[in-house]
Amino acid sequence: MINMNKILLFSLISILMASIVIAAGADGASVPGTGMNSPDMGKTEKSQAVGSAPEQGILTDEEIAGLKLMREEEKLARDVYMVLYDEWNLPIFNNIANSEQTHTDAVKTLLDMYGIEDPVSIDEPGVFANQELQTLYDDLVNQGSTSLLEALIVGATVEDLDIFDLNELIAQTENQDILLVYNNLVKGSRNHMRSFVEQIENNGGTYTAQYIEQSELDEILGSSHESGLLLDENSNIIRGVSSELRGPQGQRRMLQPGNYQVSGGRGINIQQQANNRMMIQTDGISVDCPLCPEMTQERVQNGTRFYAKLSNGRNAEIKIMPDTASQTALQRLNLRNCTDDCSIELKEANIGNQVRAVYEVQAQRNSKVFGIFSARMQVQAQVDAETGEVIQVNKPWWAFLAVEPEE
Repeated sequence: MINMNKILLFSLISILMASIVIAAGADGASVPGTGMNSPDMGKTEKSQAVGSAPEQGILTDEEIAGLKLMREEEKLARDVYMVLYDEWNLPIFNNIANSEQTHTDAVKTLLDMYGIEDPVSIDEPGVFANQELQTLYDDLVNQGSTSLLEALIVGATVEDLDIFDLNELIAQTENQDILLVYNNLVKGSRNHMRSFVEQIENNGGTYTAQYIEQSELDEILGSSHESGLLLDENSNIIRGVSSELRGPQGQRRMLQPGNYQVSGGRGINIQQQANNRMMIQTDGISVDCPLCPEMTQERVQNGTRFYAKLSNGRNAEIKIMPDTASQTALQRLNLRNCTDDCSIELKEANIGNQVRAVYEVQAQRNSKVFGIFSARMQVQAQVDAETGEVIQVNKPWWAFLAVEPEE
């Protein structure tokens, strides 16, 4: 029987290598008491982790400390990039910040697998249990706020530190679960280093290695972007793995941008938009999603389920996909397609005395009043996101006088 923890790890790794915005955290090795030179990092005493995988159940204190460190390093990188994006509005920071959220979740998955206490008890941006990391965060944010060039140098520095630290951690473990994650993370950090240095040079600056050897940096910059091939513990390519970090089965977590597979093997894509808005895409249909920032996701055996938190406290499962809802609404409105004068949203609606999650289609369509006079008509249809039922159709009062040809 296939070990479920391995399946979880393979699913976890797939999202880490899904795109160029892949990186690990920001720091650790250079910080006294938190990285490779910490007195605690040299211990080799074995400890049994509660709830760990049977075949990989014993971790050294060194391995446990490394995982805790990486959990907060990933968070530090995310938090720094979020601040720099707010300051400079450069997409690279926003893209990587979204990726870093996935990475800190990835390390947490390993902590949960091995029953290790999570150092991020409350995920508050810019706040760290490790005081050395707290100081580092403050220093990086201050440096990055002085100019755009300095902000980009901070980004390269984060990746520099991360590559150095991950190299050290990789050398200190033989645990295949941990190595699978670390090796993919460091590959992502090299990709990010290439991106940041390119941006630095485009802005008239240069970057010199601060933590890894300059020769290693030169080798990274002299090679092309690394593809997202996934390797198992035997260095074999893993094929056909969905690009999704699904997390442990039955555990809900906040919705994250990325590619997902739902029941029936269908794929959907969730994208982060400006002003904290998100968009869902599937089969060529794009839906604005005001509900998404408060939605959660849950991995199940055959894919991922999504839940919308409604104002009455109820979690509504989004069982109907955007393309199905769109087709249903357009058929009811006698429209073939949702064109430039048409929009689709996944939102909350009050229907009678009930609060529901609905897909709302709004469109402008042609009509002829009395079959003679041309007029534009605003039409709307709402489809229940749980049942697929058309629950409301709105047209102007004079619609009963008009002919609505199929468009």
